[in-house]
Amino acid sequence: MEIDFFELLKNKTLQDISKGKIIFEKLDDKLKSNKDVVLEAIRHERFVYFDVPESLKNNRDIVLASVKKYGLFLEIVPNKFKKDREIVFEAVKQCGFALKYACNNLKENEEIVLEAIKSDGWSLKFVGKKFINDQDFLIQAVKYHGYAFELVPKKYKIDKTFIEICIKKHAYILRFLDSKLKFNRNFLLKLIKLNGCCLQYIPDIFKDDYEIALSAVKQNGLAINYVDGDLKKNKKIIIEAIKQNRDSFEYVDNSMKFDNEVAKAFMKYSII
Repeated sequence: MEIDFFELLKNKTLQDISKGKIIFEKLDDKLKSNKDVVLEAIRHERFVYFDVPESLKNNRDIVLASVKKYGLFLEIVPNKFKKDREIVFEAVKQCGFALKYACNNLKENEEIVLEAIKSDGWSLKFVGKKFINDQDFLIQAVKYHGYAFELVPKKYKIDKTFIEICIKKHAYILRFLDSKLKFNRNFLLKLIKLNGCCLQYIPDIFKDDYEIALSAVKQNGLAINYVDGDLKKNKKIIIEAIKQNRDSFEYVDNSMKFDNEVAKAFMKYSII
């Protein structure tokens, strides 16, 4: 009779958990020790593993479900699971930073590392040595998350070809460039032509450079939003911006929006 009662109670608890009527923390110890109840709770709550009885923290199904919900649980699960390929993969898929807690062998696993990088660029700090020296891999990492550029080896931070490839996707990489490169006008102009939004991050000394501003809006009309000073009222720059992207008209200086030539350009390039 006691077994039947517990089964009824368990089934009612499972329903209540699924409907959000009760949380795992409020259950009594016997229900907390039931695997089915724990798994159902994990499906609906993020941090259940903290309250799971020690007797179940070593259960693979529970560990797997837990890291799927919150990848950083990989830090506190038993060590054997940090060597479990499926568990580590699911952990880094949910949170790339969880790669930090994987065993060293799995930090060399391409599928796991790529999944981690896709999830979080900071996971680049924890990848195996073969990846940190792989240029193609590093380019892929930076394309996923521009801030990962901060973590690439120094030799790539001064590699012009590497920078040019990466900056096409993320203009703000320019902020992290070596000063010698950042103040190299010819190189800066080349980057602007690859991604006009780099204009937002150029050193102040180049803010009034007509050629740089013009090149930026020719590549991306919306870059007119980052044009400064008198250049923002320069008719040639405004028209080139509108030509490249009619939506750039929104960022045109108000004093120029009713200029006859600007208005004509807007009408001309608005025709689909």
